[in-house]
Amino acid sequence: MFRRSVGVARRVVAPRLRGAHAWIRPQTLCTQCIKPHTRSAIRHMEPVRRYTAHPSLYLRTNADLPAQLPTMDAPYPSPGPDGFVTLSFYSFFSIHSIQTVRSHVQSQWETLGIVGRVYVSEEGVNAQLSVPFAKIVHLREWLEQDSVFRGRISKFNWALEHSQAFKALHVRVRPLVAAGVQVGLDVLAHEPEYVEPCDWAQELETPNALVLDMRNTYEYRVGRFDNAVCPDVDTFREELDQVRTMCATRPRDSPILMYCTGGIRCSVAGAVLRRDGLTNVKTLRGGVIAYGQHVRKTGKSRFRGKNFTFDKRRGEPVTSEILSKCDQCGNECDTFVNCAHTSCNLLFIQCTKCAEKHIGTCGRSLCVERAQMSHEERVKHKLPPQWSHRERVRPELVFRDGVAHNPLDN
Repeated sequence: MFRRSVGVARRVVAPRLRGAHAWIRPQTLCTQCIKPHTRSAIRHMEPVRRYTAHPSLYLRTNADLPAQLPTMDAPYPSPGPDGFVTLSFYSFFSIHSIQTVRSHVQSQWETLGIVGRVYVSEEGVNAQLSVPFAKIVHLREWLEQDSVFRGRISKFNWALEHSQAFKALHVRVRPLVAAGVQVGLDVLAHEPEYVEPCDWAQELETPNALVLDMRNTYEYRVGRFDNAVCPDVDTFREELDQVRTMCATRPRDSPILMYCTGGIRCSVAGAVLRRDGLTNVKTLRGGVIAYGQHVRKTGKSRFRGKNFTFDKRRGEPVTSEILSKCDQCGNECDTFVNCAHTSCNLLFIQCTKCAEKHIGTCGRSLCVERAQMSHEERVKHKLPPQWSHRERVRPELVFRDGVAHNPLDN
């Protein structure tokens, strides 16, 4: 494609950063781009050298990539067919001016083509991202050079399967996990003992150990460690309350083993339990994601089934075992979907045959009808949410004879 250089070096004001300034060098844009600094233009942009409004950020072109990738994130995965890799990380540390940090991360990571979900709070950061493989080094450089994040983010927790798992980048100011109680850095300082994936099987043999699955019941449904206890609740807030109650009657030195998807829920829950006085609390470092990487290397697994993920993939297999059934026909299946009618959005397991039969919906006549409408029609005649949160994540409460039933239909 023919490309041309537009613009001249000029000084621009970045009001979000309270008067910070940036020198913008000439940029190479494709002929499809009309306004060089719009979001749509950034997608086609190939910066020659670009300084941004924050002095700690310096983006480079592919020609500037180091001959050897940084070793702290090795081994690097192969990207998916679309060129993206998926990763996660979290870290507990004090962040001031969180709205400024939020805006800074949103604007700078967008220029790298990163998509995903990032939570920023006064206690740190929690991120799940899909990153163009060519930009992985740039992201690590950004984290190591930025004044807020420098030295705070350890090795990336690589996913088991890679693709662009998110549509866009959303950076939000909110608690890192919805614990339901105030979990400040003073509490998080009581972090549990971390067990490496290679040592987890040995820990599971600990006599009288209570193995806690700190995920939701629907996550537990498609994959789990044998003999793990998953409280029958619908939110992490409820789960943490129940776990504290369960552990309150145990001896203080009683062994407690915890695991979750990527580790952060156990880091928080383990810190709360240790603050409560329990002294022998351990958690799987990196969660099921990191354990899955260990399984790929060794071929041995104490985890069975699939690891649920909160993105477009809806899960990634750790082993080939299928532990669940289609909510509509009862055949063996572990593929979670959301009803194609977005106002319904019911989360349930659906096999390919039922997906074809019900056009990707829960089978309600209303949902089938609306799934066949054009996007414009659905937006024009948008309906309110059809379920409570509990009903939406508990298909066993609403499915009868392979079809979801809602009192609103009567």
